[in-house]
Amino acid sequence: MNAPPRPSSRFIDTHNSVHEAAIETLAAAGIISGCGPGSFCPAEELTRSQMATILARALPDLAPSDASDYFSDDDGSVHETAINALAAAGIISGCGPGSFCPAEELTRSQMATILARALPDLAPSDASDYFSDDDGSVHETAINALAAAGIISGCGPGSFCPADPIRRDHAAAVLARALSLQPIPIASSPWRLRPVVAGLDGGATDLQAPTGDDRAFFTTRSGMIHIITDGPVWPEPFLDLTAEVKSRGFGGLLGLAFHPDYAANRKFFVFYTDLDGHSQIYQYQADPQNPNRADPSTARHIITFQKTFTGHLGGQLQFGPDGYLYAAVGEGLDRENSRNTRNLLGTIIRIDVDNGDPYSIPADNPFADGQAGLPEIWSYGLRNPWRFSFDGPHIYIADVGQVALEEINIAEAAEGAINYGWPTMEGTHCTTPPNCDTASLFNPQITYPRNEGLAVIGGYVYRGKAIPKMTGHYFYSDVTGQWIRTFLYDNGQITQHHQWSHKNLPAGTRPYGNVIHSLGIDGHGELYILTNRSVLKIVPAVTSVP
Repeated sequence: MNAPPRPSSRFIDTHNSVHEAAIETLAAAGIISGCGPGSFCPAEELTRSQMATILARALPDLAPSDASDYFSDDDGSVHETAINALAAAGIISGCGPGSFCPAEELTRSQMATILARALPDLAPSDASDYFSDDDGSVHETAINALAAAGIISGCGPGSFCPADPIRRDHAAAVLARALSLQPIPIASSPWRLRPVVAGLDGGATDLQAPTGDDRAFFTTRSGMIHIITDGPVWPEPFLDLTAEVKSRGFGGLLGLAFHPDYAANRKFFVFYTDLDGHSQIYQYQADPQNPNRADPSTARHIITFQKTFTGHLGGQLQFGPDGYLYAAVGEGLDRENSRNTRNLLGTIIRIDVDNGDPYSIPADNPFADGQAGLPEIWSYGLRNPWRFSFDGPHIYIADVGQVALEEINIAEAAEGAINYGWPTMEGTHCTTPPNCDTASLFNPQITYPRNEGLAVIGGYVYRGKAIPKMTGHYFYSDVTGQWIRTFLYDNGQITQHHQWSHKNLPAGTRPYGNVIHSLGIDGHGELYILTNRSVLKIVPAVTSVP
């Protein structure tokens, strides 16, 4: 199986750095890695052992070390093999008899000497003495040779600062020049985040609007539906469900969807956990005398889902291109639910809310006759589908992983009975090797490891008018990743996969201290980022041009 494509930008803390292109280039080549989920820690000092591993990766022709163990103070270290290989090649030396001092910071002058030894074709420097503060140093010849080759530069006029520790970002820039790597072009962002609502208690969980409506309606975990029109929150809520909603843990008011014919019938639907812990879908209608207020008396129960623990509830509601209502339901922290088509947990259901009491089953639902599964089920094998959306003939489903991978699935919206794999597979990872039969399972187009984020947040394909450069790009995020990623899906291929970061993107912390909860979409196809503190709108960058 081919590996899913990686984002073209990996680290959120290197954006707008002069060294970003060098860092991305080395990361793409597998030479450097980050310091944590989506982070590079550019200002941290590089240690001697880290440099050994980086340089060993950069020198593919470097012969592995023989059985010799050159230093005693690196025994058991993940860097030991690299240190021994470089020592055997005469590229690095110790800090004393039998010692390497692996945790010590690497100085600028030490890096110069190491690189000079590693580059056999490096011509000796001419008579030029580039810096005055390395005179008489054992590293002076190497420093001058690298300066003459344009590989290193000083720290100020005529100075090299040889004893200063070298930072991770500076080391990346020097190494990229030393290896003559072609820098990866860094894309400038055509969009930015503009705060719309701040100071939310418990945060926003969904934002939707009837097609073409200038109002946007956002839900809060506590049970409120508020209206905004590209400005402050309206003083009166559209609907207050706080008396019906249990908002502890994963629960709360989680989903909102407007009927495709909302302008005529005023119907909308909500997904929430009730005071007993059951997940419910209810239908309401707007007040015919006041379109900015819902009428609580119109509440009509649609469906109740099996009571679960407080986790993995799903909660997204969407009307599909076929006019039916789809709902994502988590597996309730019981993995066996996802493969059991005799319950609705771990599924996406599909029901006709325009016929029946309170709904009917579309005739082409895969288990419509109830023989092999519950008739409401459209697809299954999901852990916690947070979130899903439609774009043209496709459905995009983000599914939260457990220990290995987060995933995004892109399937034909008209195809039912798809098994998305959980719990047999987690992304492309078999959960019980070697006993995974994947022949009937859907393979996700995007996966990423859980050191880059701990809970994927699905989004939407951008079809708004404000940012033409992003038309057709799918936006998604992660609870702890501190990033937003986008990609194009065209003719079955993922292209232009990119990771973005912005200064007002909330920091990812656990447990849910200041994080992205969801993405939203208004009636004109413009997108929003929803956090437990705020609502932010994705708008054109100040310098953005079509």
